Amino acid sequence: MDKGLKVLFATYWSGGIWGENFPSREDYEQAKAEGYMFDHRPERTHDETLRNLRDILNKVSAEDVANAFLYSLSTRRLEYRSALGSYYYALAIPEHSHQESGTCVYCDWYPIHEVDSPDMEFAYDNVFNFERYKWGGVRHAQPEYALFDLEQFLLLPKVTPSEEDWAILKAILHAMRELPASKKAGAYREWITKKKLLKSNKSEVKTLLNILGICGVLAGEDAPCYCDCFVDVWHRAPREHTNDYAYPVNWWHVSDGVNEDRFLKVFGLRYSEL
Repeated sequence: MDKGLKVLFATYWSGGIWGENFPSREDYEQAKAEGYMFDHRPERTHDETLRNLRDILNKVSAEDVANAFLYSLSTRRLEYRSALGSYYYALAIPEHSHQESGTCVYCDWYPIHEVDSPDMEFAYDNVFNFERYKWGGVRHAQPEYALFDLEQFLLLPKVTPSEEDWAILKAILHAMRELPASKKAGAYREWITKKKLLKSNKSEVKTLLNILGICGVLAGEDAPCYCDCFVDVWHRAPREHTNDYAYPVNWWHVSDGVNEDRFLKVFGLRYSEL
């Protein structure tokens, strides 16, 4: 692991819990030089963020983000996994004006307040990057994260998935057939983790399922993916308060299975061809 990545992890994670333990100036400068940490940047407005997202979508290939997601399955390179969710969320956001003050309740853009200091303590991109490397992202359905994620994705070398990667995806999706139809994402995560279908932990598997929901592979008729029907913030909540998965996986049941049309659009082949 690069020294800069170790510094990033140590800043926000200690003893298995979230926290903030800012590094020395020397370590911080090294993490910046290696591209893992950043100085504070000026806040981007709602309209500027969405405009930048539209621009970057013209530079990102759907095939590349799918290949990166697949590549992450055997390598556990989670920074490659994240972009699939961000790409399909960004692709789905319709033209709209900023709804209400502060957070936009339509797309979930929120202001990252400007401060006078350029120091790392105020650089929210550091938190974004920590989440990206630690779990494969958390906030894919928030425009500021999606923009940062795709900006960073363009800096990564392009990758090609292996036969092992495709086999892992097949094993993950076929594993749901072994569960009762009424089971939800939580039980599915537990089953994937128990079967050790890929090198991962529960938090990483949870993010993986969220990403497959956002791109539409795990999305049912009651809660389609954003590309099929964009859903504002108010309507993303699950039926039950104990479900902490992201929309639309928080509505998904095993009986919904795999959305074959979306699988074809995302991965370029039919689910039956896996």
